[in-house]
Amino acid sequence: MTSFRLQAVRRRMEERGIGQLIVAGRQNLFYLTGSDVNPHDRLHAAVISRQEAKFMCFHLSPCTPEGFEITIYGDSDQAVPVLASLLDLTEGQLIGVDAGLSSRYLLGLQEKLGGTCFCYADCVELARCVKDEDEIRLLRQASTITDTVFEHAFSQLREGMTELEFGDVLSKAFSDAGVGYFPGCPMVAFGSGTAEPHHIPGTYQLRQGDAVLVDTGKQIEGYYSDMTRTVFFGSVNNEQRCVYETVLAANLAAMEQVKPDATLREVHEAACQVIERAGYGAYYPHRTSHGIGIDYHEEPFDTAKRTVCLKQNMCFSIEPGIYLPGRFGVRIEDLVTVTENGYSLLNHAPKELRVLR
Repeated sequence: MTSFRLQAVRRRMEERGIGQLIVAGRQNLFYLTGSDVNPHDRLHAAVISRQEAKFMCFHLSPCTPEGFEITIYGDSDQAVPVLASLLDLTEGQLIGVDAGLSSRYLLGLQEKLGGTCFCYADCVELARCVKDEDEIRLLRQASTITDTVFEHAFSQLREGMTELEFGDVLSKAFSDAGVGYFPGCPMVAFGSGTAEPHHIPGTYQLRQGDAVLVDTGKQIEGYYSDMTRTVFFGSVNNEQRCVYETVLAANLAAMEQVKPDATLREVHEAACQVIERAGYGAYYPHRTSHGIGIDYHEEPFDTAKRTVCLKQNMCFSIEPGIYLPGRFGVRIEDLVTVTENGYSLLNHAPKELRVLR
C-alpha cells in the first residue's frame, strides 16, 4: 500500500517539477503511512523525493511506517534543524510543501535555508482523489451505518423537540451502532433554519409543517460518511413540495452526468439547469460537489475556476439545494464513486418526499 501511494504522489511531483515534498498534514501522513498518530504540538513530517522517503517523529509519539527512513527526535532537539537535515539541498531544486506544515516551521526553514525555493504542493491531496478498493469499501461501510442512523433518528422526531436535542438523538444512534458518539452536534435545522446552508443548531422547537434538514456523517475506521436528508414534520404545503421535487430532480440529473472523463463542472451545471428552469436559480448559492475520504471535505472540489476531470474510483458528494431566506430550505446529499461506465451510490437512505408524524 505504501509503495503504491508513494508512486502516485511522485507522479504528481514529477508533473510539477518538484524535487522534494514536505508532508506534514495529519490526514496526508495517515494516507502515506497507514498510521494516525497525534503529535500534539510537535512536528511529524515526511520528506519524499524521487528515490527516497524519510519520516521524522517525536519520541513520545512514535511512528515507524514501513518503507520510510525514520528519524526520531526529542525535546532537546529543534524540529526545524531536524527537518532541514532530511532535505537534499542540491542547488536549484524546488521543494514542495503541503498545507499541513505550519508557518512557525516553514518560516524557520526558509530562514535557515536561505535561497532555497519553496512552493505549495497538493500532490498528496491529488493522489488521494482516486481511491483504492479498500478505501471504497470503508467509505461504503461508513455510509451504510449512516443510513441506519438517519432512519433510527427520524423515527424519534417529536413535536417540541429542539434542534440540539435531535442532534443528541443522532449522536446516540451513532454510538448505538458501535462507532462512538458524534463529536459535537450534528448539523440539524428546523423550520426557517433550513434556509441557512450552514445552520448552527439551537433551541428552536419543532412545529407542525416545519422542514427538517439533517446534514451529518462520521469518521469510521479512518474514512468519512456524509449525507443530507430533508423531511417535513406533520404536513407539507404545495411550495415545500415543489421545492423538494426540484432539488430531487437536480440531484438525479447531476448524478446522471457522473462517468469517467466527464467533469465536475458538468455535474454542477446539470443540477443548476434543473433549479434554474424551476425559477429558483438565485436560491442555489453553493457548489454541488466535494470529495470525501480521510477528510470530511477533500479533493476533488467543484469550483468555477477549475476543470476537474472525473476518473474511476473518485468519490464525492452530490448535494444541490434551494434556500428561501426566512422560510425554509431543502438539500439532498448523496455520495457516489465513479465506476468504469458511470457511478455507484455509497449511501442508500430513502430520498422520496417524506412527511413524518
